[in-house]
Amino acid sequence: MMVTIINAGLLGDKTSLKARLVADLQAAIQVELATIPLYLYSYYSINRTKLQDANLNAEQIFANEAGGVIMSVAVEEMLHMSLSSNIYFALTGEPPKLYQAAPQSYPALLPHHNPVVPEGPDPQVKGGIPLRPLCSDQLWHFLQIEYPHNPFFSEIPIEDLPELMAYLADLPSEEAMAFLNQHGWPMDQNWNSIGQFYSFIRCIIASAHFTDEDFQAGNPKQQIQPYNYAPNNIDTIYPAKAFDKSKPAPSSLGGGSGCPAIGLPGAAEVAVYADAEGSSDAPLRPVEDHRGHEVTGAFELMAISSRKDVMLALETICEQGEGYSAKSGGAEAIWDDPNSEAEHSHFDKFLELQMQFEEFSQSLESLPPWMESQIDRQWLGEAVKGKANKWTSGALKAEGLLFDYPANPTRALYAHDPVATALNDFCSGLFQYMLILTETIYKIEPTYVDPAKAGADKVTKDGTVPYQKYFFNIALHRSMIWILDKFIALMRARQVTLKDGSTIALAPSFDNAGFGPEGQGLGSRDGAFGRLKQLGAEALLATAGDSGLNASVAPLVALTVNKTASDGEGMHLPDVSQYWSNS
Repeated sequence: MMVTIINAGLLGDKTSLKARLVADLQAAIQVELATIPLYLYSYYSINRTKLQDANLNAEQIFANEAGGVIMSVAVEEMLHMSLSSNIYFALTGEPPKLYQAAPQSYPALLPHHNPVVPEGPDPQVKGGIPLRPLCSDQLWHFLQIEYPHNPFFSEIPIEDLPELMAYLADLPSEEAMAFLNQHGWPMDQNWNSIGQFYSFIRCIIASAHFTDEDFQAGNPKQQIQPYNYAPNNIDTIYPAKAFDKSKPAPSSLGGGSGCPAIGLPGAAEVAVYADAEGSSDAPLRPVEDHRGHEVTGAFELMAISSRKDVMLALETICEQGEGYSAKSGGAEAIWDDPNSEAEHSHFDKFLELQMQFEEFSQSLESLPPWMESQIDRQWLGEAVKGKANKWTSGALKAEGLLFDYPANPTRALYAHDPVATALNDFCSGLFQYMLILTETIYKIEPTYVDPAKAGADKVTKDGTVPYQKYFFNIALHRSMIWILDKFIALMRARQVTLKDGSTIALAPSFDNAGFGPEGQGLGSRDGAFGRLKQLGAEALLATAGDSGLNASVAPLVALTVNKTASDGEGMHLPDVSQYWSNS
């Protein structure tokens, strides 16, 4: 119905529709980007280092499960941001805008999100999603983000549509729009579910106004490539039960440890991978691998050069968790992959975690009837049998499994403590520079690293890796996994005394502007690396009076801005100033 409306020109001509699509894709990118600090913040509030293999207790199992699940969703949000960015680049030929595009502060509204709060434990927030450590209430906010799309319209027989249209025509316009919004009509403004937003984008692309050629403005080989994504990393894996770390890993995929079945199983046998490999419903298709060879697979990350590519990318985004119910019955309320049922959607992952908190049983939350009939009786009861309503954030904190993170930290919270301020500023700079590095990928030419290039042997033995892969490894992997992850771990081990005399763990505020001694953040993109170096110097200067802390900060600062190998090859993040003249 919406495609018919668009084809009739009721929402404008192609020029205005393209401008609207570009704006909506940028908003979609910002929706995904807004969620990443939220999930990372709750993830880093969990202390997963208290893992005692053979002595693993129920509290530690839950904490590690929560950490693995939250990080698995964060990884897929990064995938969604990459897919939306690839679509944006294919349509415009320009890199997406990521730098300084995250919320200015938290609590934050997602772009174009309906601020009406559904019934729940935190009605005073007025729709804003807070930056908060793991707790039952924060998981409720995560459910707000991942709320499934109401399947109402997909279940109406076509012969009943005239009656529905007549009913809506008799309503005042505001009531008619409220009805449409409540029941999942595609909308790009004031939407209740992200699924409605993506449905609207799909409708524009599916209309007669757009062809494959509209998505060929940006070279597919300059988009983020499939080989740059893996569904799991060490942080998405968690143990299902106690294990014997001395037992070796299986000698073959799916095999046992090779040890006698005596005592506890080995670590590999109890490992749960929160993101199921190969769970995508995307069809098999050929892509170029990291050596330039054509391979075939169902790749979740994909380059875009046609309308079909766009639809496959949006299908992946929506089925993994952005509230999509195109199939009858809204099966995506439960499954990331309705066909294989190998992995639950984001909504269900968070709901299963939340049901394990004691507060859930006293919560004001309620599921709408259509969702409750699908979810509550189908699997949740079994999924949490024996472990529902068990944990409180206070008890987990007392066990040392949660750090004492504050809610919605800002730079001002640490202003009286120069050490905390300098460390937090450098962390904010790292996060923002990571976004600049992501934008820069779209400016990397699709050439291959010269085998004679210094450092090429560190990438592959023959140096045939594409330059984008080389850049991705030394830029995004290094900034996220080798530096930001370790720097936040360093920060949270430090206690900060607030002005009222209470103490908290030093938590990242993920500022996107207004940080640093001069309040300029990283400034323009072409000067950002220089500003990051200055923030690193400020962190070293501020910690100079604490030799132990300074010794921990120094190597991470070096790995960010100035470390080199013995052969002179840079081991720090790349300075991308050359790609961003006057921007």
